[in-house]
Amino acid sequence: MSLAAKLVIFPFVLFASLIENFEDLVDEPEKIIIAKKQIFFEEFPDAFNPSMVKIDNGYIMSFRFSPDRYSNGWLSYIGIVRLNEQFDPIGSPQILATRAKNSKTQSQSEDARLFTYRGRIFLTYNDNTEINYTTYSDRRDIFIAELKTANGQFNLGPPIKLLYENKRHVLWQKNWVPFEYEGKLLMGYTVNPHEIIYVNLIHGTCYHCYESSAPIDWEFGTLRGSTPPLLVDGEYLAFFHSGIVTSSYASWGWDIWHYFMGAYTFSAKPPFALTRISSIPIITEDFYTQSAREKRVIFPGGFFAAGDHIYVCYGKDDYEIWVATIDKKALFKSLKRIER
Repeated sequence: MSLAAKLVIFPFVLFASLIENFEDLVDEPEKIIIAKKQIFFEEFPDAFNPSMVKIDNGYIMSFRFSPDRYSNGWLSYIGIVRLNEQFDPIGSPQILATRAKNSKTQSQSEDARLFTYRGRIFLTYNDNTEINYTTYSDRRDIFIAELKTANGQFNLGPPIKLLYENKRHVLWQKNWVPFEYEGKLLMGYTVNPHEIIYVNLIHGTCYHCYESSAPIDWEFGTLRGSTPPLLVDGEYLAFFHSGIVTSSYASWGWDIWHYFMGAYTFSAKPPFALTRISSIPIITEDFYTQSAREKRVIFPGGFFAAGDHIYVCYGKDDYEIWVATIDKKALFKSLKRIER
């Protein structure tokens, strides 16, 4: 029986079963996720979907905040904060201005990804800058802006809307993952096929560069980009997310959206072909818990590798921010090599 079938037929043993099966893929009985820490901001108590980059004395973390998700759920802001090496906030988080002062549309900026390019910090996010009260039928595009600091405050440079002509017909542009290669800014547009596009930062036009496909057996929804890739041990490593409507112990047996996290690697040189990937979701105790939330979500947005550990920040259930400490050796042991 497939794991996807077990999600529905045996909802009350789903996560225990997945954890057990996942550990069976590791040579030794070691855990992949060895610690978790929740990050909470009193000013923005329901912040979620973080991303982060490493700086000399800690991290910079972005997050998403929806101040009135029940009456005006379309309103969405991007926040930013400094963290120390222990992932504790330094100072107060602030909201970034993604609109000009004379803008007639309120912020609808979602799910930023922080990354470095040529020694500078940038972020991408998806947005609609043309109308208020957006719905699922309205277009969303990817924007990019440089993150700057002045007098202890963060601010954004002028945002540039990115346009990929080959996929202009796609209404929602989301989950592009940026990375630097030989001084060029590239984006992973999709995971499989692994489509890579080049970004022109002057006028925002994006061009198709490379594309490769791989036989991947993943039963938990469409693979979507999450974290910006980073070079780790000679290959690019990144984390993805996917989702399906199913039932579980965490949803009291109700069919609702469950989002899952996995990892993949791809070659350090063009055409950036996928090399290894998770065969089942990365799950640990208390990843999925019962709550009044309408979804069960694990949404990775950024990571950093140091020594034997990888630190991944993720949003939980569209209401919480967490950082997971991953055993790098155990993670790489779990990844299935892609045979072509």
